[in-house]
Amino acid sequence: MGNMKPIEEFIKAAGDITILDKPEEREMFSHDIGDVPDIMTRAFFKTQPDFVVQPKSVDEIQKILEFANREKIPVIPRGSASWGFGGVIPTKAGIVVDLSPFRKILEMNTGNKTVTVEAGARWSDIDLMAKKVGLCLMTYPSSKFSTVAGWISTGGYGINSFRYGHLSRQIVSMKVITGAGELKALSPSDPEFNFFVSTEGELGIIVEATLKLRDVPEASYAHLLYFKDDRSAFEFIGRFLKSRRSENLNPNVIRFLDENHLNDTNEVIRAEIFRKSAGVLFEFGSAEDEERFEGYIAKSGIVEAAPRYAARYLWNERLFGMKTKRLGPTILASEIVIPISAAAEFIEEAKMLGDRFGVEICIDSYILDEKKALIMATFLCDSRKKKYMINMPLVSMLTQKAVSLGAEPYGLGLWNAAFIDALYNPERQRALKAYKAKMDPNGILNPGKFFAVDSTALASLVFQPAVFRFSMNLLTLLSPVIGKAATLLFGKDRKIDHLDFELSTHACAKCGNCLAVCPAYLITHNEGVTAKGKVALAKKLIEGKEVTRDEAANAFMCMHCKACEEICQTNLELMRFWDALEQRLEGKFGRPEAQIKEFLQKVDKSNEYWEMVERNA
Repeated sequence: MGNMKPIEEFIKAAGDITILDKPEEREMFSHDIGDVPDIMTRAFFKTQPDFVVQPKSVDEIQKILEFANREKIPVIPRGSASWGFGGVIPTKAGIVVDLSPFRKILEMNTGNKTVTVEAGARWSDIDLMAKKVGLCLMTYPSSKFSTVAGWISTGGYGINSFRYGHLSRQIVSMKVITGAGELKALSPSDPEFNFFVSTEGELGIIVEATLKLRDVPEASYAHLLYFKDDRSAFEFIGRFLKSRRSENLNPNVIRFLDENHLNDTNEVIRAEIFRKSAGVLFEFGSAEDEERFEGYIAKSGIVEAAPRYAARYLWNERLFGMKTKRLGPTILASEIVIPISAAAEFIEEAKMLGDRFGVEICIDSYILDEKKALIMATFLCDSRKKKYMINMPLVSMLTQKAVSLGAEPYGLGLWNAAFIDALYNPERQRALKAYKAKMDPNGILNPGKFFAVDSTALASLVFQPAVFRFSMNLLTLLSPVIGKAATLLFGKDRKIDHLDFELSTHACAKCGNCLAVCPAYLITHNEGVTAKGKVALAKKLIEGKEVTRDEAANAFMCMHCKACEEICQTNLELMRFWDALEQRLEGKFGRPEAQIKEFLQKVDKSNEYWEMVERNA
């Protein structure tokens, strides 16, 4: 490239590919929903991309990869960034390929009960359109506003997984582009198919998927059962799983929530709806299934059920798992897949660790099948306080504790990369690395994580699996001393009961829900105009960081339609927040009347906007 910058070189060959290169735009793509202090990421990684591209076609993605291979520049695929373990964070700068606007629903086949979508399609949009023809999703993530390719790449377990299995079982086919730029059409029967599922953009970029759908169920029947403690709840789950086939019991969902989780839910809604007890939520899709379940419960004679309205409320809140963040205003989490037989022991150990650090561990778990459970162990804290740096290692300590009991991490990303040996055995690792070398010979796709964190010598040492495991085991061993000292020095983490302007900027989950429903984003493809972007802007203002006139103008590109507020994970009062933000910005920069007028004209002329209105009608 000589003395030319990567972006200058790329512009020469880019054609009309959308490029984002302003510092404030690149900053939006340097993190995910995780709240990691700058001092930590900048010590190890180059998280600021050189520039961001928003391709509109497969040809454009191939053109990007052709350039990146020629110049040996990293390429990081990105959806809505709704996972918090660093899977979409650049480690060596490079090009972020933002697939979030690449979101068309290409075909709804009612005869075959399938849907074909682009990579950035939202699960919520698919469900809305499918229900208009009597169909719906089989499974979906708890972040229903995340992208299809994102969940295929990073997860695959979620709501209804107990009934319908891992997401990979619902994929009819998908199209991927390898690191070398080759387009492949794959079905589950292809030997290469599994190389692109849950491998976090290391081996290719998923650009299209065809998924199975199901008939809309006749209704939804939710039941919440209470138990005296966590162990009793899992003992009941074990008995239920052993007898469910002989009793013909067919729940879509079995979800465990501990006393702390249910108590936090009470605090968020400011009502004593739930008992301070461990609970198990069951959801069924037919009256016959519910009737058989009620007969089974009646025979057991030892179970106390919550009122039906409480069970329904909990079921309807399944897509807002981070709502308790408003009590934090920060939430940290360890996500693991663990044998059900070890779940109660892990929860007991996790809560003991939390007590040592003065935090309250909350447990939310989805039963995946007869043997495995997905457990999210979360705790509230405050990223503004010094104790946060001591709280952060607790996430990895919890994961290490689970691994010692036979668990595996729910994905690697960046922050779980040292647990690769718990997720893949040596044979599978060799196969993945060999395929990576074949499909991505220049190693440009999402480098510096997953297989090995190697962005700097320090990062390579800290995240080397043996070193990392030793460190976490040592911290756990010393936790009675370290935790007590930290608590004495900094105090316990206490919940907050009121969100002012500043706290709202920290309580934002950065989940990306707002991107899925924001008409301004649909038209501009600029995250700066979304709730997520505007909250980040407000945070910069509060911290006294430089804000440009262009950044300020983004905040005024808003329809004030309340869509973001209605789907906000943490129930932020966004309309009041926008009024306060606009007032502050107007006082500093003036009101950008010409830009607002131009924006509204674009809205009026946008077919995509009116299609969104019709889709959501």
